[in-house]
Amino acid sequence: MKLVSGILVAAALSAPAFTQPTATEIWRTDNVSRPEAVHVPANSDWAIIGNQGPENAEQGGYLSRLHLVTGEFQEYWASGYEGPLGIISSADRVYFSDQGQRVIILDRQTGREIERLEAPEDAALFNDLAIDGEGALWATDTRVGALFRHHDGVWSQVAAGEAFTGANGIEFVDGWIYVVCSSGVGNLVRVDPETYDYEVIFEGEGSLDGVVTDGRGGLILSDLNGRLLHWNEQLGLTVLDDFADEEIMLNSSGGTPDGRFIFSPHWRQSQLSLHEVSYTSQAD
Repeated sequence: MKLVSGILVAAALSAPAFTQPTATEIWRTDNVSRPEAVHVPANSDWAIIGNQGPENAEQGGYLSRLHLVTGEFQEYWASGYEGPLGIISSADRVYFSDQGQRVIILDRQTGREIERLEAPEDAALFNDLAIDGEGALWATDTRVGALFRHHDGVWSQVAAGEAFTGANGIEFVDGWIYVVCSSGVGNLVRVDPETYDYEVIFEGEGSLDGVVTDGRGGLILSDLNGRLLHWNEQLGLTVLDDFADEEIMLNSSGGTPDGRFIFSPHWRQSQLSLHEVSYTSQAD
């Protein structure tokens, strides 16, 4: 026991202490239509953007793709949907919630639809999605205030209660499921995907919509009220951008797996911004 304790102490002492990260907006576009979420798959040069489209438009909701190297933009990569919400991917599939009623599964290379998973009867609004270490699909239900897990062809409600009121963004990071809550609740909740035990890391931070890994154990969060945030265990919460003097409805941000580039959808303005985030440590 003493040896184990010593190893843990040594590891803690040797871990680099991060200074406050900073972010700079480097790009903004209006070639989107009520974007709700952005996702950059692992080992991919493409960012996938979910557009809900103009209200009552004939085109409806659709997914766009932006190439991170060449800048090629495929506006209607996958189209004909009602209202895309959260997006996640596996090695060969893209999953997104459509109008909160079903999960659409696409081929990651072509955008061709492969399958639909209808939400269970006890769900009301599937908002965002994650995939855990066993390959199971998770969905937040914002209206019910619950988490659902799809495994072996079956949806099961695995967590609910006051801590999950307004459950919105969800991300699997370093063996944990992280959930943020909107509806003015502003919770960050960490869930054990095996036992479903959870802890509330903080609460009361606005109306959080998106959560994505920063690639180094922390998280990038988006607040519908217009704040782009960073959180980790060492520093707590840092405001990266508050979009001063702008009325931003900042929806589900997504970024490169290393946390360097973060895309943020401005739903109300039909815009998309890109930030570069800088991380330094006292060892640098």
